[in-house]
Amino acid sequence: MKSRDIRFLKILSIRGPNIWTYKPVLEAWVDIGEFEDYPSNTLPGFVDRLCEWLPSLSEHRCSYGEAGGFVRRLQEGTWIGHILEHVTLELQNIAGMPGGFGRARETSVRGVYKVVVQTWHEEMTRACFDAARSLLLAAVENTPFDVALTHARLREMALKYLLGSNTACIIDAAIAKDRGIPAIRLSDDNLMQLGYGSLQRRIWAAQTDRASAIAQGIARDSELRDKLLGYCGLPMLDPDDVTEETESRNHYRLLVVGGELVAAARIEAKDESVAVDITDEVHPATATAACLATRVVGLDIAGVDILADDISCQLDKQNGVITAVVETPNLMVHQQRQVGRRIVDHLFPNAQTGRIPVVGITGDGGVTETAHWVTEFLRLSGKFTGLACGDGLYFDNRKVESGDCGNWNYGTKILMNRSVDAAVIENSAEVILGQGLAYDRCQIGVVTGVDSEKQYSDYDIATPEHVFKVFRSQVDVVLPSGVAVLNAADTMVAEMAALCDGEVIFFAEQADIPVMLEHRAKGGRLVYIHGGDLILANAKEEVVLISLASIPFLNNDQSPERLDIVLASVATAWALGIAINVMRTGAETFSMN
Repeated sequence: MKSRDIRFLKILSIRGPNIWTYKPVLEAWVDIGEFEDYPSNTLPGFVDRLCEWLPSLSEHRCSYGEAGGFVRRLQEGTWIGHILEHVTLELQNIAGMPGGFGRARETSVRGVYKVVVQTWHEEMTRACFDAARSLLLAAVENTPFDVALTHARLREMALKYLLGSNTACIIDAAIAKDRGIPAIRLSDDNLMQLGYGSLQRRIWAAQTDRASAIAQGIARDSELRDKLLGYCGLPMLDPDDVTEETESRNHYRLLVVGGELVAAARIEAKDESVAVDITDEVHPATATAACLATRVVGLDIAGVDILADDISCQLDKQNGVITAVVETPNLMVHQQRQVGRRIVDHLFPNAQTGRIPVVGITGDGGVTETAHWVTEFLRLSGKFTGLACGDGLYFDNRKVESGDCGNWNYGTKILMNRSVDAAVIENSAEVILGQGLAYDRCQIGVVTGVDSEKQYSDYDIATPEHVFKVFRSQVDVVLPSGVAVLNAADTMVAEMAALCDGEVIFFAEQADIPVMLEHRAKGGRLVYIHGGDLILANAKEEVVLISLASIPFLNNDQSPERLDIVLASVATAWALGIAINVMRTGAETFSMN
C-alpha cells in the first residue's frame, strides 16, 4: 500500500434536519487513500483486533438487520469509510452519548466518502471521529492502542458536555414521539428551551421558569423556610429536638409537581442513589402536607424531605416532620414513576406542544419575496412575526440585521425570541446541505420551484436525484397537522407531495394540469389563475380572492416567475388559516418597494 492513512478533508456541522436525518449530524469528508483498494477482509488480523478492542460492535445490526450484522460485513469485506462510521458511533455509545444514526456514502471522487454520524454535541463527536481514526490505523498496522485510556478520556468529555440527569430526564420526555415538543440547548450548563417563540418554556435541571428567585431563596434559607411552614401548621424539625432517635427514622423524599404529589421514595440519608419507590404507600394527609409546603415556599416543582417511622401513617400520629423543601430535587430517585413526563405535562398541559406557526420556504426562485409576503399576511392577522430571509432579519416588520439571514443561525434566533408568535424562515439548498434546518418540524413547508439540473459542487450534489433529496427535506419536516405548499407545475416539486405527513396545497397558473385535477378530485386544495382572477378551490367550491389587476406587487408584470410568487404566498396564507378578508387585504397592499 502506498498510503496507509485516513484523512479528514472537512467536517460539516449540520445542526438541524437535513438530507440524512431529522437529527443534528457531523458530516465528515474522508479520504481513505489506498484503503479504497483494501477492504477489511484483505487486511491481515485487522477484523480480529478491531473486535477485540471494541467487542460491543457485535451489537451493530448493519446490513443484515440483526445483531452481529456489522461484524459479518467486516469478515466478508467492507471499506474503511464504512468502518469509521461504526467505530465513531460505538465510541460515542461507550462514552455515554448515544447517537444511533450513521451513514457512509461514496462521493464522485474515488476513495473519498461522506461519513455521517448523529451528534448530541459537536466537540464530543469530533473527538470520537479522531479517536476512531487512530484506533483503525492502529488495528491495521498492528500497533499498540490504549483502548481503556481512550474510553476514559471520552467518558470524561461526555460528562462535561452531556445534559445532567435531571435535565435529560425532562428533555427525553418532551421530545418523545407522543409529545413532540421541540428543545433547544441554551447553554452548556443545562439551561434548555422547550417549545418555540412566545409559547416556549425554560428548564434548568429540575427547575422551571415558574420558580421565582424569592421562592428559591426561601427554600435555601432553612430558618425562614421553617418559620413560614410553621405558620401554616406544618410539622417542622426543631433543632433542639434532634436526637439519635430522630435521626434513626426513615428518610423520605416526596416529589411535588404543579401542586400534586407525583412520586415518593424512601432513601438513604447518606446516599440518595439508594432509593425504594413508596409512592403508593403515602398517606393522603402526608401528600397534602407536602403539596402545601411546596406552595408556601412558592415552587412549582420541589422535593419535600420527611422524617417519619411509617409514610403510610399521618405525620402527626408519629411525630413525623418535614426537614427540607428542595428546589432542585434529584429526579433519578423516582425513575420508576416517569417523572420527566409528569413535569412536561405540567409545563405543557392539555397536550400542548409549545409550537408557534413556523413557515419554512425553499426553492430556486422567488423565495425571499414569498417569505416577505407571507410575513405580511401573518402581521395583518395580528401575529408578532419573525422573518429570517435572504435580505435580512426582521421582527414585526422592523429590520434588525441586513444581509443574507436565511440560515440556521438566524432562524434559531427567531425561535428563541419570546416575543415571536410566528416564524418565517428561508432555506436555500446550501443551508439545507451545510447547516440543516433551524426547526425540528414546521407547520408549513413551501417549495416554490426547483432547477433539477443545477449542481452544488461544494457538496457533491450533481444529479437530479440528489437535488430532489435536498429540497424534499423541507417537505419531510412538515407536521402531520401541517401543510406542504407545492408548485404543481414543477414535476420534481409535485412528486414531493407523497412525502408529506400532512396536507398538501398545490398552486399553478393553470388548473387543468393533471396533477391539479387529480388532487382536487381527491378533495385537495388548489390555488390558480382563471380569467384574470386569483382562485382558491377545493372539491366543492371556488372562491375568487382578487383580480390580478388589483395586486400592486405584480406592477403589470405577469411573468411566470412573478405569478408563482403570488400563488405561493396566497397558498401559504390559506394553509395558515388566515381569514379570506385578511388575505385579500394583504394582496391589495403588499409591495416590496
